[in-house]
Amino acid sequence: MSSSYYCIGVMTGNSLDAVDAVLTHFEGDKISDICGHSREIPSNISFGFRRLKEMLAQNDGDIKNIASNPKLHFKDLHDAYVRLVAQTVNELIEKSNFEKNKIDAIGFHGQTCYHLPPSVAATGKQPNTLQIGSGQMLSDLTHLPVAFDFRSDDLMNGGEAAPLAPVHNQHLARDLKTKGIFPVAFCNGGNTGNIAIVYENKVIGWDTGPFNHFVDYLMRSEKHENCDWNGKYGKQGKIDLSLLNELFNHAVQTQSGENFLLKNPPKSSDPAWYKNTPKLIDTNIAFADRVRTVEFFSAYIFAYALRHSPIGTPSHFLIFGGGWNNPIIKNDFQNLLRGKAPILPEHEKIFQKIKKTDAEIVWSDDYGYNGKYMEARIFADMTKCLLTQTPFTYPEITGCKEPTVGGILVYPGQKNTQLWSRAAKGWKSSL
Repeated sequence: MSSSYYCIGVMTGNSLDAVDAVLTHFEGDKISDICGHSREIPSNISFGFRRLKEMLAQNDGDIKNIASNPKLHFKDLHDAYVRLVAQTVNELIEKSNFEKNKIDAIGFHGQTCYHLPPSVAATGKQPNTLQIGSGQMLSDLTHLPVAFDFRSDDLMNGGEAAPLAPVHNQHLARDLKTKGIFPVAFCNGGNTGNIAIVYENKVIGWDTGPFNHFVDYLMRSEKHENCDWNGKYGKQGKIDLSLLNELFNHAVQTQSGENFLLKNPPKSSDPAWYKNTPKLIDTNIAFADRVRTVEFFSAYIFAYALRHSPIGTPSHFLIFGGGWNNPIIKNDFQNLLRGKAPILPEHEKIFQKIKKTDAEIVWSDDYGYNGKYMEARIFADMTKCLLTQTPFTYPEITGCKEPTVGGILVYPGQKNTQLWSRAAKGWKSSL
């Protein structure tokens, strides 16, 4: 079996701002990016997916029912999305000047539109996860093998199907350890936040909850802007502790009404379960104050999640993901770790234990790992692991019954008709 693989990873996150693609070389334990490329997602596609997600949330994730309704134009949205991904991949290959015939496969995550893992599902509800995107169509458009549907195997094996970042982070940490950056926490700030802590020869990871979600919602709904660029609005506001308390206790609920933030790992979350609380949408409260508070909330629950760390608070944090570009959130996280930020009274003991005044918080780019393509690279790594039949999820991370290899592989010209993940709603009845 070869020890050298060239794989492309593709990711479109919940923010629906861009298709990110990266060509990565795997040589034994060494991981190095050759080229990255992004393409903005047109508004008709991003709007189409947001509308689709709303309908799925209202229909318990029943994609078969929605896809079969010709008035909803699901196939048009799907095909436009996959063509956009193919265009991005083809542009990446051209940009890289890399020999296409040396590329082993593309790893295509697809667009997550519904996620009901065991930790969120109400009693008696069948866990499921839904990622949209035909690997076959992408393979035919790029003339390369495509690995896709990465989450289904873990969920069907009893796991959360998330997070997928920890094992990739563990692979990257092999290099960091030689530089003395160890133990280390990898911190992703996207629509949802997630953390992976690599220590000894182990890794543990989980979702922290909403990160960009609420601030982006406020910006879109009240200012018709995509995000609080550079903390423009947040800088004008102040933290409202009553809103912070409401958000912590009521904004992130499982399907059975439990507070997701209080649950122990393994756990994964989904924007469908993030709730707009009364104070969040109360226009009698200054807009800048609400934005400032939800930005603080993002950092607050990320720091709060460190209570689950088996080694206490690590000394090294590598941050990546667009949410950390907001300097307010980054500064809040740093201040929370140093004990220099307001705390809800009931959390004082927890934050005293979390406190780490010498914690180093740096961009992953500072150590050679381009944060813009960190999530895309996960699926290049998963593709390489699928090709070598190496597990990528483990019981201690996702709760799966046994180490699990994720994904299926298709080749140009085959007849795979799958437009969404195998573990979508109703998957048990289809086995």
